[in-house]
Amino acid sequence: MTSRSLPHASELPPASLDGWYVLHQSIELDWSGLRARDPAEAREALKSFAGLAEKWSAGAEPGWSGVYRVAGSGIDFLILHFRNTFDRLIEAARELKLSAWADHVLVREEYLSVVELGLYSLTRELSGRIDPEDREAWDAALADALAEERRKGYVRRRLEPRQPEHMPYVCTYPMDKRRNPGQNWYALSLEERAGLMAAHGRLGRRFAGRIVQVISGSMGLDDWEWAVTLWAGDPLEFKAIISEMRYDAASAEYAEFGPFTVGKRMSAGEFEGLLASVAAR
Repeated sequence: MTSRSLPHASELPPASLDGWYVLHQSIELDWSGLRARDPAEAREALKSFAGLAEKWSAGAEPGWSGVYRVAGSGIDFLILHFRNTFDRLIEAARELKLSAWADHVLVREEYLSVVELGLYSLTRELSGRIDPEDREAWDAALADALAEERRKGYVRRRLEPRQPEHMPYVCTYPMDKRRNPGQNWYALSLEERAGLMAAHGRLGRRFAGRIVQVISGSMGLDDWEWAVTLWAGDPLEFKAIISEMRYDAASAEYAEFGPFTVGKRMSAGEFEGLLASVAAR
């Protein structure tokens, strides 16, 4: 069997770096079940939830988890888990299922992805110097370029994202690139894709300091191709950036968006408020 040659430069997929694994969990709370339980048992269940959230947010291991109260979307909470290995992500989900709180929650949806940094410009620049069909030379040059990128501090921070303290709000949604006849992202040349993504990035940088964006890839991991996670200090920032990006060619012509979920990260005081509401019934 002969080995398959690499594609011509115009057909190249962008090189990318992968970071932390991500699990989005959409949670519905069984309020009627909690109210029907003995108040002491219900409070104990919520305490176990608060204890898990405190442990996850402490960041004792590589990664962290955040719990968010949600408005709309038909759910009560969104939980975001970031871990450096797939096995640790499994363990975080298992901790939730084994907690006393698990008897009172329904996990409505889960979405698996991995933080991804797409390197269109790097791929385009490298393909101008190295023939991608020369497998040995291309593989060596690409490995060196990716290693150099990963050593950069700002790249590591993007691959291992942390939610800024001053940005408690979250917006998440999945997305695909279109593959319609005459409107197929994957049929565009590398030059066209790189140009569109460069313009897309310039627009996004206008929101620097107002929004932090995390792109996580899910090809082969879940039903969509990417998950987008945004953090902001004001939920109206989500409306602003999404509205502007609808007019950007990369989105207007080639992007398909899934359902949006918006929430606010819970503080210790809000967990205490949940406990008080159960105690007061």
